[in-house]
Amino acid sequence: MGQPAPQDDSSIIVSLSAAAMHMYNAAIDALPFAEDKKFHKRADVVLDGMRKLRAALADAASSARPSPSVIVELSNVRRRYDSLMEHAAAAPGSSLGQQLYVTRIHAKLSAEEVASSAGLSPERPDELEAGAQPSDEEVAKIREVIDALGGVPGTEHLQYQQPEHHEPEHHDESHINGEELVEENAS
Repeated sequence: MGQPAPQDDSSIIVSLSAAAMHMYNAAIDALPFAEDKKFHKRADVVLDGMRKLRAALADAASSARPSPSVIVELSNVRRRYDSLMEHAAAAPGSSLGQQLYVTRIHAKLSAEEVASSAGLSPERPDELEAGAQPSDEEVAKIREVIDALGGVPGTEHLQYQQPEHHEPEHHDESHINGEELVEENAS
C-alpha cells in the first residue's frame, strides 16, 4: 500500500471545517423547539463555535492564494450560521445582538455601517452579536436602528398590534333587519 497523497493547507482546512460542520449540523438538528427554555442556551453554544470556525475560514480565505474550496466552505458556514441566527432571533427570549445581526444581514449592511449609524464603536455590533450585554443607552440606539430597518425579519407574527377600536353599534329599535317597524296605536 502506498502513502496517501500529501494534502495542501487548503484541503486540510476544508476537511477540518467539513468535520466541524458535521457536528454543528447534528447539534442544530437536535436543538429543542424555539419556545423551550433550553433553546437559547444550546443554540448559543453552537453559534459560538460556528463564529470561531467562520473566523478561521475567513483568515484562510484572505491568505495569499486561497483555493476556491476554502471560499466555498466559508460561504457554506456563513449560510448555516445565518440560518441559525435567524431562527434564534425569531425565538422568544432572543438577544438584542441576535436581532441586530439578522436585521443588518437582511438589510445587507456591515457591522461597521450599523455601528456608525447607531453611534456605537465599530466593534460593538460584533460583540453584541456574540453575546455581550448592551447598556441601556445602547439598547435604545439599537432598537431605533432595528425599527428603521423594518424590524427583525421573521418576527412579523410576534409584533404586537393594537386592537382595532370599534364604536359600539347603535341599534335603532325602530328598524329591524333594515325594515321599519310600524307601531300600532290602540285608541
